[in-house]
Amino acid sequence: MVALSAEYQYSIAEKWRIATFIDQGNSFNTLEMPSLKTGVGVGIRWVSPVGPIRLDLAHALEDPGGVRLHFSMGPEL
Repeated sequence: MVALSAEYQYSIAEKWRIATFIDQGNSFNTLEMPSLKTGVGVGIRWVSPVGPIRLDLAHALEDPGGVRLHFSMGPEL
């Protein structure tokens, strides 16, 4: 697996942030390097008492398919 990610978060209130990100990567089963796929998106973050809660909208640049909704909670990895 190859994965690269960059994200910028901007605080809009004490516990709320907006984010923009770009991700690139792919996975493979051989030693040949696969073509990397790129996705971009925006999201909102809430810093809750139990950890951050994230809601993102992402769009793949190489593949048609519209926008995907991603929800996650807990510490960032």
